[in-house]
Amino acid sequence: MDMSIFRAYDVRGVYGKSLTDEVMEKIGLALSMLMKSKDMGSEILVGADIRSSSPALLDAFVRGATRGGLDVVNCGITSFGVALFSGWKLKKDVTAFITASHNPSEWNGIKFYDKECIGFFEDVNRELGEIVAHGVFVQPDSVGKVLSVDMCDDYVKYLSDAFSIDKNVKVVVDCGNGSTSLSAPNVFAVVDNIDSTVIFDNVDPNFSDRGSDVEAENLQKLKSKVLETGAAFGVGFDGDGDRAGIVDDTGQILNSDQVTYALAKYMFSGNNDVLIINVECSMATEKQVEKMGGRVVRIPVGHTYMMQSAKEENAILGEETAFHFVIPQYFPFDDAILVPLKLAEILSKTDMKLSEIVSEFPLYPKRRVALDCPDDIKFDVVSNLKDNFIEQYGNEKVNTLDGVRVDFSDGWVLIRVSNTAPILRVTSEAISEQRMNEILENYSLIVKDVIETLRGV
Repeated sequence: MDMSIFRAYDVRGVYGKSLTDEVMEKIGLALSMLMKSKDMGSEILVGADIRSSSPALLDAFVRGATRGGLDVVNCGITSFGVALFSGWKLKKDVTAFITASHNPSEWNGIKFYDKECIGFFEDVNRELGEIVAHGVFVQPDSVGKVLSVDMCDDYVKYLSDAFSIDKNVKVVVDCGNGSTSLSAPNVFAVVDNIDSTVIFDNVDPNFSDRGSDVEAENLQKLKSKVLETGAAFGVGFDGDGDRAGIVDDTGQILNSDQVTYALAKYMFSGNNDVLIINVECSMATEKQVEKMGGRVVRIPVGHTYMMQSAKEENAILGEETAFHFVIPQYFPFDDAILVPLKLAEILSKTDMKLSEIVSEFPLYPKRRVALDCPDDIKFDVVSNLKDNFIEQYGNEKVNTLDGVRVDFSDGWVLIRVSNTAPILRVTSEAISEQRMNEILENYSLIVKDVIETLRGV
């Protein structure tokens, strides 16, 4: 059993190698045991993305889950948003979605969400993996039932009713051959006053028109189409539809902090509204939200933390630097389709262009380097740095939520462990390129010295 497939926020591996139909059936059976042991109920909803391996993995998971006594609602091959919406509306105890998100086509996996639509945390995913690896399954006397549903029309109607767009807004929608091809074109076709141009909405498990991620290199064709059509902006979705990249009216590919600013500027009322951001997000975001009368809550990296904190803090908005966003006013989960719909609504109520709005947001130089560090000491290195930095700077300047971050008046540095590789990542942002490089170089040397000390070099 390759335990590496059980990751911090999901299960993910290469189909036919680390992840097989047999393994997925065992995962379904293990989920039934986990839910019973934690008194989580016995009703689940499952869907899958458009990858070639998804139908077989979906069938295998359902076999395992029902063998374990779970009643399964199967919403079939669909987008992430439709699946999570279905589980949320039907009030299922767990919603599962078979996907490898933005990974290449040979990968697949599964994500789990509880009844609050908060993703399973690492300890729960690991516990699931241990049940599978142990191989001893307690099966009930009777198997669970299976019901098939299709709630795509309900999803489309919900979104068309949720947004009020006052004037015509031209939007380019890039589905990237992924799962949003099955839902996003319908949504943008029925929402009043959106004039949409849709590209790459032909389902293709090989993602032949562009990569399945929403990195800048994969959004170049979207950028060209925005400029060609004179659109207000464009949106590109990743493979399953839980992340969105945005291109403004000038063709600028926005980072997640710029998108957050454009949303927060019009969503925050000055009543101490809360924004959730992770430890990697720009210091400019914090400063701008405070000017709006809002409050920022920083969290560890990971969209599961974002959704949990958004619920706990009754937040208006949540941002992950990897282009996950949550807008709890509509959904408690990170369906990426909300971002372009909200931006369209905002632009319909102002005379400003998106490029003009984001030009108000200061972009500070930011860079990350990776330092080699043996797996057996990397967590000890960060622990050592935490102690040293707290002693040197005090608790007010040191954040230990996720790795260790030190804040200065003109910048910050963050040292985090990679969960999947023998490296430490050092990230710095500052008000100038010179200061950013200075911080990055100084603290990279500090990290290297601790690594050498703990290695006994």
